Amino acid sequence: MDLSFLSPKKLSRRKSLSEAWVLFVFATFFAVIFNAFYPYGIALKVEAPKSHHLQDFLKALKPAAYPGWKNTSAKTASPVQDLELDQVPRVSLVGVKNRFDQKSAVFLDARSPDEYKEGHIPGALNFYAEDMDKFAPLVLPQLTNKSQEIITYCHGSSCDLSLHLAQSLIGQGYTNVKVFFGGWPEWKKSGYPIQTGEQP
Repeated sequence: MDLSFLSPKKLSRRKSLSEAWVLFVFATFFAVIFNAFYPYGIALKVEAPKSHHLQDFLKALKPAAYPGWKNTSAKTASPVQDLELDQVPRVSLVGVKNRFDQKSAVFLDARSPDEYKEGHIPGALNFYAEDMDKFAPLVLPQLTNKSQEIITYCHGSSCDLSLHLAQSLIGQGYTNVKVFFGGWPEWKKSGYPIQTGEQP
């Protein structure tokens, strides 16, 4: 390849970059090989970040004290364990607002009591998904009709509390449970009615 059209300065710079690249590749290769055989080397594996998946969540469930809330242990197969994320019906913001206006569904807020107090969909019941045993005796007596439409929500699409709650309710025999994945942020951003305070 004829590089005579390049000035000596550019040619020198190009040669330096080429040598630097070769040195970098050699050093990287040598470091990886040395690390592999060195007894105190660094482990070269990447672990996936831990997240709160449904199976981990179900394993952490404690036996329920409330007779109307059946504990789902890992030893017994249940609809909750077999139900995948894409099998839980979802409701859009428009659908949620329509049901809110018609008062045709029960809304369950799966967030913490403090977040619920700061603001929630008017009429929604607080059923904190990280403490279901505590909230079951407060909420389940109000959900006597197991075919009544129930919509769970939490912090939005990045939050899985509403999904855990929905799947647990389905496991308890509720047949018309859906999840509003837009959750509280989408409802609040839309300018729809907001209620503050404790459980109604």
